[in-house]
Amino acid sequence: MTHPRDREAAVFSAARRLPAGQREDYLDQACAGDAALRQWVKDLLRANENAGNFLREFAPEAQEPSEAAVPPSPGATLRKAIAGLEKPGDRIGRYKLLQKIGQGGCGVVYMAEQEEPIRRKVALKVIKLGMDTESVITRFEAERQALALMDHPNIAKVHDAGTTDTGRPYFVMELVRGVKITGFCDENNLPTRDRLDLFVQVCQAIQHAHQKGVIHRDIKPSNILVTVNEPGSPGVPKVIDFGIAKATQGRLTDQTLFTAFEQFLGTPAYMSPEQAAMTTLDIDTRSDIYSLGVLLYELLTSKTPFDTQELLRAGLDEMRRTIREKEPIRPSTRLGAMRDADLTTVANHRQTEAPRLVHTLQGDLDWIVMKALEKDRARRYETANGFARDVQRYLADEPVVARPPRKLYLLQKLVRRNKLAFAAVASVTVALLLGLGLSTWLFAKEKRARNNEAQLRVQAQASENHARGEAEHAQASSTEAKMTLEASDFSQAVRLSSEGNYADALPYLARILSANPTNNAALTRLATLLTYHSWMVPAVILNHSNWVYSAEFSRDGKRIVTASYDFTARVWDAQTGLALTGPLNHEGWLESAEFSPNGKWVLTGSHDGNAWVWDAQSGQPVRGPLKHGGPIHRAHFSPDGTRIVTASEDGTARVWDALNGQPLAGVLEHGGIVQSAQFSPDGKRIVTASFDNTARVWDAQSGLPLTGPLRHDRTVLSAEFSPDGERIVTASWDKTARVWDAQNGLPLTGPLRHDGLGWSAQFSPDGERIVTTSMDKTARIWDARNGQLLAPLLKHESTVRSAYFSPDGERLVTASADGTARVWDVRTGLCGPACR
Repeated sequence: MTHPRDREAAVFSAARRLPAGQREDYLDQACAGDAALRQWVKDLLRANENAGNFLREFAPEAQEPSEAAVPPSPGATLRKAIAGLEKPGDRIGRYKLLQKIGQGGCGVVYMAEQEEPIRRKVALKVIKLGMDTESVITRFEAERQALALMDHPNIAKVHDAGTTDTGRPYFVMELVRGVKITGFCDENNLPTRDRLDLFVQVCQAIQHAHQKGVIHRDIKPSNILVTVNEPGSPGVPKVIDFGIAKATQGRLTDQTLFTAFEQFLGTPAYMSPEQAAMTTLDIDTRSDIYSLGVLLYELLTSKTPFDTQELLRAGLDEMRRTIREKEPIRPSTRLGAMRDADLTTVANHRQTEAPRLVHTLQGDLDWIVMKALEKDRARRYETANGFARDVQRYLADEPVVARPPRKLYLLQKLVRRNKLAFAAVASVTVALLLGLGLSTWLFAKEKRARNNEAQLRVQAQASENHARGEAEHAQASSTEAKMTLEASDFSQAVRLSSEGNYADALPYLARILSANPTNNAALTRLATLLTYHSWMVPAVILNHSNWVYSAEFSRDGKRIVTASYDFTARVWDAQTGLALTGPLNHEGWLESAEFSPNGKWVLTGSHDGNAWVWDAQSGQPVRGPLKHGGPIHRAHFSPDGTRIVTASEDGTARVWDALNGQPLAGVLEHGGIVQSAQFSPDGKRIVTASFDNTARVWDAQSGLPLTGPLRHDRTVLSAEFSPDGERIVTASWDKTARVWDAQNGLPLTGPLRHDGLGWSAQFSPDGERIVTTSMDKTARIWDARNGQLLAPLLKHESTVRSAYFSPDGERLVTASADGTARVWDVRTGLCGPACR
């Protein structure tokens, strides 16, 4: 049951945010005839202004309206706010106050100077004198504890804490000299892709907070400041203000932090439906996902889904109903509805033209945002990392998880919103259909009786004519189909040859000549290819119905296992290309599949968060699932087959006992998605690759890092040991692969460059060659010692996701987004300068 004081607090909180001229209309609606409540709120508003506006929000020029301070009940004495006694030049502990840089309802923030043991400028936050009530101190302590748990480059760090001489608590944190994220993007006219890069970093910071058990609950632009470390460098977002943060389990302090039923916490435009409901429903991390969705909406359109001022003018109840029930329009639709001048301004801030900006948002970006803004939190992204990963999939031109809602789902939502209308329409419709159906049945019965006799006469003649016509048509269709196929094949062969894909053109020419050996055009084209071009031809092509993410040989080289976006892994004969088992099915797409060292098992990892071990002969599961807690990008056996390491979207790699599925070593944690993890040849080390732009080497037993990070300029997707364990090769979205010393983490060769984003890199079994793959649709073979290109490019029709040598080093298998894995003979076709 709602306590009267909670309603008074909520009405006061909403009224004080409105301009003075709009408050009377709002109170007429919100108080609804309750004269005592109306008078009490008006008295409190006057007291609020007379007390020096001490309830005004923090940094008005940079902040948006946030949580209201809870007022006392009617009849209670309103404590007069006393301005803080501290002034520039004063000291709090070992910190000298330089200037006041902001204040909120209960706290003041100063720029201060720490003089020992090191000299640096910091931000010091202290409770205002006179505001040190039990509830305020408890919330202040919760913010201090929440920030102290964090250790992330995109979250402001806490350095120190204590109490003043008057007993008021304070804490000292990193001084962030920055601009709120939306202002930074507009002032610098950042293109949409750069805004998305900043947003991904914010998601990774919020994911870190969630992993530490903290929900922010007030994500908005003014709580995300972007700072520039040096001129010309990209901005670094910093998440601040955990003032209303909540623990996912346990408590942030030893004191009880009580949030009254129906107390309004957060900023209306960024508030999730479950926050607006103000019920006993527990708020979880998916509430922050919704707020991140609003932030992305504003970064893309310069507008929030629901305008803050309109929400406040509507009154408390209507505001809550809008947030809980009204569906926001898609970002691209929001842009299309703007006035031409406003849309042009928004486009100019993103260095593009208005029609192009609308087109950019249509499709994937629309659905990514709308998935995060789902009213039903079960339909949002499960984690902030999952949200970030979908944005990165968009940036890499990969398929995104977000999809348009099904028509059935939209119909269900429409029915739920209009139950009475649908019930009435359904009743009338049923009655009409019953009457119409009975009349139609009687009429049809009579008509059928009249027509049956005529039809029987016609059928005999028609059967004879049909048989004759079918024979003639079949002959003509067969001839036409052959000619059409022949012309289509020749057109494809010409197109592929003009694009330099000579090997891909050969099968089309072969099919033409097998059906019509006298086709002179095909014969001439084939002779030209064979005479004047050097190329490598795939010996076997393995087909899936969607992207193939990985393909690897068994240890004896006789089989290949593939993993695909079609939610299956498959085992094939490496010589004939025939399937040896049925599909190994998952409930999510697969990026990883490999054989065990003894060849008896197949290990798969899927985006459904599970890794499974299968019988390689029968295709039946024998062990699992290993539940990582997030989508799995790679699963790998140790050299002796007794352990498994998995790499996941939750930012960790984990080691498991392969026999009983129990976790073994400590969690190997990165600052972003972990894309790959592999044991060293002796099984004593693990190398991981991550979206935090690094690869790292760990002790496989203790989980402790052994070297510094191996850094690229962008996401690192692959990291593999050489056969002797002395080197590591990495592949990155910065379009390079690099070779490193596995002991000290220093680079050994120059970068191996592609024309597109790099996806994978692997040593040959003798360690003398490296094969790399890329979004430029090629795999390339390099000299592992000097970085020279050795062989013609191995080409697919789309991104090449992975490439692995056979155990004898004589063949390669490549996996591609064109839906195929291809086996190549690399014993021939080696060349020198002509390949470079």
